[in-house]
Amino acid sequence: MRYSVAKILLSFPVRFIIYASCTMGTMFMLLPHEQEDDSLVPIVVFKDQPIAYHAFLISIMLSFTGAYNSLLIQHRPRAERFCRVYAMTSMISALAVLLYATVHWGFRYRPHLAEHEIRIWKEKCTPLYW
Repeated sequence: MRYSVAKILLSFPVRFIIYASCTMGTMFMLLPHEQEDDSLVPIVVFKDQPIAYHAFLISIMLSFTGAYNSLLIQHRPRAERFCRVYAMTSMISALAVLLYATVHWGFRYRPHLAEHEIRIWKEKCTPLYW
C-alpha cells in the first residue's frame, strides 16, 4: 500500500504535464491564425512573434514526449528520473515562452485596442452639433 501511494504521488506531475501539454497544444491549434513568414501564427497571443510560437510548440512537444517516456519506462529509475526532469524543464520553458509572449502582446496591443474602443464610444455617445 505504501509503495503504491508513493508511486502515484511521484507520477502525478508527469500525468499533469501530459494533460497540460495536450490541452495547450490543442487550444493553440484551434485559435484563429494568420500567415506570417510562411507559417501560421495565432493572432491572440503570438501575433508578430512566429519564433516565440515555434519555440512554444517545440517545448510543448518535448514536455509531452518526456512525460510519456517517463510513464513508459518506470522499471528503470535513472532513465525515468531523467525523462521526468526533461519533461518538467520543457514545460517550464513552454510556460516561460507563453508568459513572455503574453506580456509582450499585452504591452504592445492593449493601448491600441483601448484607443480604438474609446474612439468608438465617443462616436456613439457624443451628439454632433454643427
